Amino acid sequence: MAMAMEMYYTVQQPKRVVFGSGIAHKIGAEAKMLGAKRALIVTDKTMEERGLCAKVEEPLREVLEVDIFDKVTSEPTLSTADEVVTASTSGANYDLIVGIGGGSVLDMAKVASAAAANPGQEASAFLGANKITNPGVPKILIPTTAGTGSEATPFALVIAEGKKKAIASPYNLADVVFIDASFTATMPPRVTAFTGMDALSHAIEAFLSRGANPLTDSFALEAMRKISNNLEQVFSHGDDLNARMEMSLAAMLAGIAFGNAGVIAGHAIAHSFGARYKVPHGLSAALTLPHIMEYNAPVAGERMKAMAMALVGEGGAEAASKVVAHVRGMIERLELPARLSQLGVPKEDLPELAEAVVQEKGYLKRNPREMGLEDARKILERMW
Repeated sequence: MAMAMEMYYTVQQPKRVVFGSGIAHKIGAEAKMLGAKRALIVTDKTMEERGLCAKVEEPLREVLEVDIFDKVTSEPTLSTADEVVTASTSGANYDLIVGIGGGSVLDMAKVASAAAANPGQEASAFLGANKITNPGVPKILIPTTAGTGSEATPFALVIAEGKKKAIASPYNLADVVFIDASFTATMPPRVTAFTGMDALSHAIEAFLSRGANPLTDSFALEAMRKISNNLEQVFSHGDDLNARMEMSLAAMLAGIAFGNAGVIAGHAIAHSFGARYKVPHGLSAALTLPHIMEYNAPVAGERMKAMAMALVGEGGAEAASKVVAHVRGMIERLELPARLSQLGVPKEDLPELAEAVVQEKGYLKRNPREMGLEDARKILERMW
């Protein structure tokens, strides 16, 4: 009898997920289950202005003391992260961090959690892989967009030295992901569009990644189906809470997928121009997505067929062209820019951007097709 070959796969994911719509009042019970006595809410001014912070703050105050740090900015820099470190280690002895907002806010909540359990360290000490020494204090992450998937990943991203860098640690995973899909209904259509395309880029790149496995594939494919079926609906009918719930679930599933399989060269390209020209990450990822799919198609035939089934409901010999055309059509229907020139990127900067792409070796290592400097330059030229 032939011996069975040992095969195994692992997936890291949040400890607990609470999911629904109109459930903000339940947040106090979640904090009580964690045994917390004093919480720091990490958020931004927009969440306060829209009243979303109050929806979380009020039920929390019924069970514990609450302070608020609301100075997180979009695409946070290392200096912003240091402000978060200071706020979370100010002598208040926080035993719970609650992040409510988009991906940038949730990433800074992860920094706050790490800092509270590792006093005396600046944010720069956490940059890289597994640099957080002690497990962070418990954290509840509450996304208000359906895009980044940060609520489900072990990463916190920060701009340092002009580049987007990661704090990667299993200690960044949430103790509770609390998704109230009604919170996403406050997003304007444009933000709905590019955050949704960000989630799609996570799902597709995770599925194409060399780090993919059957578990991450299942999350990625289901995320693709939900996004294809619901993103355009929530773009044009933002008050459709059923579609909002589907998008919130898709973003989290895509986050689990790429939080384990990793993303590929599409994100290397998106990062090369995103921070430099102040392009929101979801927009830079969306613009790049069909180009990186097209580039990898020659070596990913079966995967392109599976994606075509998830996104357009049919595979076949022309799967690659169908699925790329479908993604391009989504970008057009969502009224997003499809060219670098539309974002004010000078053509003469493309060679320098290509150089930046090939320095992102982690992303390129996971890409199914090898990418060199000339390849990166040609892709950027097509994008322009």
